[in-house]
Amino acid sequence: MEVNMMEKARQTIKWNQWPELAKTGFFVLLIIGVTLGAFGLFTIGMGTSTPLVVVTSESMSPTLERGHLLVLQKQAPVDIEVDDIIVFNALWHLEAPVVHRVTEREYIDGEYRYTTQGDNNAVPDHPYTVYEDIIGVVVSAIPYIGYITLTLQEPGVLPLVILVLIVIIILPEFIPKKDAESSKTENEETPVDNDAPNV
Repeated sequence: MEVNMMEKARQTIKWNQWPELAKTGFFVLLIIGVTLGAFGLFTIGMGTSTPLVVVTSESMSPTLERGHLLVLQKQAPVDIEVDDIIVFNALWHLEAPVVHRVTEREYIDGEYRYTTQGDNNAVPDHPYTVYEDIIGVVVSAIPYIGYITLTLQEPGVLPLVILVLIVIIILPEFIPKKDAESSKTENEETPVDNDAPNV
């Protein structure tokens, strides 16, 4: 049943008539679409628009090292407790969100205030952090994977990767054509003796 439906779909869009480059592009777009869709569902499930963050400094060493990929989850203000590791935006560090541990929690003037500090830092962060600045609480950390992102952020690396991918996608489109043209040329150069006797 599924095979018949797939074959019918292929016939409807005239799949066999598509050039190889168009087929490759279609699959690339399909993979991108599925990935973005899955990531969208993941963000909804974790309750934050930024559920994945890469550690970019040594301020949380040895608990979290540079290159760790962090999985974040949004939690209610009252559920964020002392010793939780949170990711938050800070005016004193605009380059990227900060990943530090909560060392103190206070409820003052109707809001929770969180004092944070890096495990590898000698002094706490100043000033305190409020709930509106918190992106999420770290629920999981995966080492080394974040180095992929850090490497792509290096100058000139991302354009090079894109160029290589384009070459990989486009190059096979021309190689078969070249072989076919060579075979056609060889066939044209080979004379056919119509007067040869049949055996």
